[in-house]
Amino acid sequence: MVDGKLVRVCEENPNLVAFVTYGAGREVCKNALVLIAGLTEGFLALAYTEALSRALLGEDYSVVMVNLSSSWSQFGFKSLSTDCRELEKHVSFLKTRFGFGKIVLLGHSTGAQDVVYFLRHGKPATTSLVNAVILHSGVSDREFMATEQYVSPMKEEAERLKSDGKGEGLLSNRLFGAPITANRLLSLSGRLTEDDMFSTDLTEEELNPILKSVKIPIQLCFSENDEAVPDISAQKKFAERMVTILKKYSSHVECNYFAGNHGLSKPDLYEPFVECVVRFISTL
Repeated sequence: MVDGKLVRVCEENPNLVAFVTYGAGREVCKNALVLIAGLTEGFLALAYTEALSRALLGEDYSVVMVNLSSSWSQFGFKSLSTDCRELEKHVSFLKTRFGFGKIVLLGHSTGAQDVVYFLRHGKPATTSLVNAVILHSGVSDREFMATEQYVSPMKEEAERLKSDGKGEGLLSNRLFGAPITANRLLSLSGRLTEDDMFSTDLTEEELNPILKSVKIPIQLCFSENDEAVPDISAQKKFAERMVTILKKYSSHVECNYFAGNHGLSKPDLYEPFVECVVRFISTL
């Protein structure tokens, strides 16, 4: 069980709510780790949420789960740019409402793309409030989707719709069980699109403009047995390229691999990850 308070972030958008975990005495902690889930995910979707919340109490961090308009099955109607605008509201609200000293963003899966996009395109007045970031299982949607046979005809339909000026039209099939527009399908499956940040064929020259805005401490976390990664050896070489670029801009860059699947779905898989996150946060 996770104990905390559910708060509405802004009146004009009822989708924007956050759950802030309590520390001692049913009060929020001094600092915050903001958990940004990936496609098809939302509150408590990640198995390690409760364990991470307990472990961070010693560092005086509340875990904040954020709900975006794209959470759960709504991602097909949204984009990283809309997520970015909503994350700006979340971060500003958390700083103003609770006065958190340090704010760390942890993005899982496509949540990792959200974090990088936010640092790159968010308003400086808001991005400057973030002290560090953690990217967990930030891997390529494009490469995973290329292994799914049903995606190819969806992509063809999406291209036809877009060429007819109907990019916001819904496709006849669903992606990961959710309805999706032509534009979002093409962004997730295309090369160097808004969503394409972690594909293993991206060169240092292509990665540099994507990552150069990460000028704060960053922790990269990957899984050895990630079912969303078709080629783990290629992914590891890509991670090395990421580290090389990030070290040009960030004062602290680390990369860790864990024995587990995409979401580290069991205690024996996520416990080492939780320990690693706590260690990283303790250095801030």
